[in-house]
Amino acid sequence: MPTPEKQATIDEIKDKISSTQIAILTEFQGLKVAEVTELRKLLHKAEMDYKVYKNTLIGLAAEQLGITGLDKYLVGTTALAFSKKDDLVAPSKVLKDFSVKHQNLKVKAGILSKKAISAADVNSLINLPPKEYIISMVLGGMQAPLMKFIGVLQAPLRDFVSVLKNLADKRGAGESIPESSVESTDNASTPETPDQSESQESQSTAEEKSSDQQTSENQ
Repeated sequence: MPTPEKQATIDEIKDKISSTQIAILTEFQGLKVAEVTELRKLLHKAEMDYKVYKNTLIGLAAEQLGITGLDKYLVGTTALAFSKKDDLVAPSKVLKDFSVKHQNLKVKAGILSKKAISAADVNSLINLPPKEYIISMVLGGMQAPLMKFIGVLQAPLRDFVSVLKNLADKRGAGESIPESSVESTDNASTPETPDQSESQESQSTAEEKSSDQQTSENQ
């Protein structure tokens, strides 16, 4: 059971890990005081905290947060660099550039979104494109299929409206309308009115009388 003082430090580490996008574990053994001071200034400029912790307390904090796979990196001296921004490129680049000039600084591992990552993974973050570029690419990729989908939805409606407009223009100009066009817009037949029925019956009766008269004359 950790002492109250140690538990306070564990809680501090947990809070820092939980409130930042990435925490980078570094080996600083062999660095001079002036070099450590220079590193702290560079990290502060990049809005990062840099603090030395005991490996056992880092391990307990990781365990309480449910982070696995970190124990193998907790050897030697360990200082944690906490990034306060969403930018993952800047923290990795600051440490990478500094380690090129001061080879006693080594990146051991990282904690990204509460998951342990290797030193190679941390260094690979340098090659990530800017956050704004990634967002624009994602939005651009989403926009193209969306516009195609909207076009597909609108096409039948545009075609139907176009057919109705052409029919209306032809009727207004007194042009004949093909049956196929009428059938495609209105398949319902028009019922006959009573007047039309009576007119057809009268015409049929007159034709029968005329036919009988012609037969009588021929006989």
